[in-house]
Amino acid sequence: MTKIQPINITAEPFAKGAERACYQHPDDENKVIKIRFGEVNKQTRRELAIYESFAQRNMTNFQHVPQYYGKVETNLGEGMVFDLIRDFDGVISEPLYHSLRSGSPLSDFFPQLEALKQNLLDNLIIISADIVGRHNILLQKLSPATSKLVIVDGIGNHSAINWLDNFRYFGQKKINRRWSRLYFRLEQYAKGER
Repeated sequence: MTKIQPINITAEPFAKGAERACYQHPDDENKVIKIRFGEVNKQTRRELAIYESFAQRNMTNFQHVPQYYGKVETNLGEGMVFDLIRDFDGVISEPLYHSLRSGSPLSDFFPQLEALKQNLLDNLIIISADIVGRHNILLQKLSPATSKLVIVDGIGNHSAINWLDNFRYFGQKKINRRWSRLYFRLEQYAKGER
């Protein structure tokens, strides 16, 4: 039996969070490999759980969250492969936070925010209570005049009791509560308060 060689990553990460670093897949410019660099792996476990629930529900709508392609071995350790979100011109999409801190009012993004929220509700995509990070939501430019929001980190539920999330009524209630918290934080970013 031939042993599969690990993917060799030599580039620096293009993004780094509290637990994981993001590397462009060396063999596919449209994929990202997220690799844990510390001992804590809460985000990874939470993300795996929600993507498993997507698979069980046969979810096919990945308009506002990246698609997950499985685990891989790399020279830096085990990684998870996702879509790498790029703009129409091939540039890696920037966080919404950057636009807000650059002076764009939050009202400029009301249509994109509404589309994102509706997608979460329609597909029962639970966002975590700590999704308020500055780099969790990307503004993907689909053309010079159109864009959408994509959540690249911060989905999943870290509540101890979360089986009710699978029921539409309870799942949507939780999404709405967490959306209110997220929206409040975005308003703070837009005002330069954080």
